[in-house]
Amino acid sequence: MSTMEITTRIGCKNACSYCPQDAFVKAYKARSDLFEMPFDLFKKCLDKVPKHVRIDFSGMAEPWLNRQCTEMLLYAHSKGYSLAVYTTLVGMEKEDIEAIKDLPFRVFEVHLPDANNMTQIKVDSVYLDKLARVRECNIQALTFMTIGEILPTVQKVIGDGINCHDVVDRAGNLTEFPGITKQERLRGIVHCKSCDTRLDHNVLLPNGDVILCGMDYGMNYVLGNLAEMTYDEMLTSPVARQLRKSLLDDREDVLCRYCHNAKRSKLNWLPGAAAFLRKRLG
Repeated sequence: MSTMEITTRIGCKNACSYCPQDAFVKAYKARSDLFEMPFDLFKKCLDKVPKHVRIDFSGMAEPWLNRQCTEMLLYAHSKGYSLAVYTTLVGMEKEDIEAIKDLPFRVFEVHLPDANNMTQIKVDSVYLDKLARVRECNIQALTFMTIGEILPTVQKVIGDGINCHDVVDRAGNLTEFPGITKQERLRGIVHCKSCDTRLDHNVLLPNGDVILCGMDYGMNYVLGNLAEMTYDEMLTSPVARQLRKSLLDDREDVLCRYCHNAKRSKLNWLPGAAAFLRKRLG
């Protein structure tokens, strides 16, 4: 499924040690000083997104650090979009939970604090009460995950069934994490496991800019600005077209070649396949 991740604000107070926030904030500041997405700009951009595209409230920071996040989510639902949420619950209030708990989510994933303090999520009675309410109100497609070991006080609230993930190097953007395993450069023809060569798992930023995906922390691939162009124009922009060509050309050091979510194509075994596809792409 095509997706558009909504980054409701720039800068995340969770400051997870495995998230290259500094690189992302620096890159964004070089382009814009609009750090929080206004609701009107969200509506303007969303209304250009086709209905087959799932709207994910996740992006490059905790969505509910923008107090209009619930309003944005409800608006997207009213327009008939499929919805996903990836949240730490930081910034979310109990009234937000009550407002959204009955929506037909495709995904509602809560990222939990870990026992190794790799996040700055404050685990107090307020947080635990909020977590318990999320757990008990039967939100559709609800899952829980952590990176690293689960915090015992949190597990007492959640119980079993928590997905534990390892740290990944964020397509080479995470360089200062102890013991991180680097993704080796993929050679030949490559594609994304999530979106193949469509490159339609994108991220909308607060000023309307759209970047390639949630791994583009350096903002090296700004496909366009959705406030100023159509969705189709964005996906066929010069940057998008060049990216597709780069997936075929081993000489190109495109971000995807260093991403854990990419793989080599079976077309590598066909003589002349890369040259033929490059010609087709113009």
